[in-house]
Amino acid sequence: MSADPLVLSRCEGCGLLYLPTAAPCPRCATHRETPVEASPLGTVLAATELASPSEGWTAPHRLVLVEVQDAVRLLAMASESLPEVGETVRVRRDGEVYRVMPTDPVGRQG
Repeated sequence: MSADPLVLSRCEGCGLLYLPTAAPCPRCATHRETPVEASPLGTVLAATELASPSEGWTAPHRLVLVEVQDAVRLLAMASESLPEVGETVRVRRDGEVYRVMPTDPVGRQG
């Protein structure tokens, strides 16, 4: 995987950094935002594996809560084994889904 940056949105009204969405700013409801490139590296806050996910998803379905730049948190899918809490992972957007990939100790993809 490449070192492509993660794209976030910064509200032009209040300055909040958040995941891009068609909805207004979650803090001030402004519809003006600027794309911001952020590091794709984040810290795992929680991870779980669902043995019986909702219809349309394959089992096991691995979900990871990741904190990236400026305390922005996102829920992502893990294609491989679940990362440990506190582990650094690389986040990428795959259409409408965020995915995590492991990194080695110096921050390169593992």
